[in-house]
Amino acid sequence: MAGTRLGRWMPAGLGLLALVGWITLAGAAAAGKCGYDYCWGAVATGPNGASGYSFSHVSERNAHDVARSTCGEGKCTQVRTFYNACGAIAMGASDAWGWASGATREAAQDQALAHCSRNGRGCAVRVWACSP
Repeated sequence: MAGTRLGRWMPAGLGLLALVGWITLAGAAAAGKCGYDYCWGAVATGPNGASGYSFSHVSERNAHDVARSTCGEGKCTQVRTFYNACGAIAMGASDAWGWASGATREAAQDQALAHCSRNGRGCAVRVWACSP
């Protein structure tokens, strides 16, 4: 008799378990690779036009390392990290450069250009990335 009662509740229990699993997976997918708290990114530049970037990393160290490793044989000398934002590096004549992070790509680029322009002329955005 106990076996029949368990048998009667088993389909409902399995359905509930499947629903909980689906909700868990849907929540994880919505959070993305970096979860809900921090989403790190990085921009990097180096000599001879080298540049690299990364986005959507769970740690600052990982974002930094990936940006550097994608930068022309890892020769980037300037690496800057940011989280839940966009970042940009602008380069100009006479080793002038500037970097900034902002809520949007445009904000980060505009601020990086402004910082670079304070140190030299001919500034242009070399690299940018956004990490939601």
